[in-house]
Amino acid sequence: QMEKQYIIPVAGQTYRNRNGGEYLCTGNTFYVDDAQKQRFLSLGEHIAYMERVKDGWRLTAHGVIQYADGTIEWNYSTGGHFPY
Repeated sequence: QMEKQYIIPVAGQTYRNRNGGEYLCTGNTFYVDDAQKQRFLSLGEHIAYMERVKDGWRLTAHGVIQYADGTIEWNYSTGGHFPY
């Protein structure tokens, strides 16, 4: 079992998904304070906005998980679309 943890991805940074795709983090939800941020993060409910580098597909990632090798995945995604 590889080490993994919930993270808040860094906006402007590109991450490799477990399935091999590369995703740019374009932003994150805003929290009113650090306690709220830590609570959402620990519950796997943090929301990050990601864009697949190869074709621009955008999605909202819920509960981003990072593994020891740096790859990421998420609990589930919503709102997937191509930008107009």
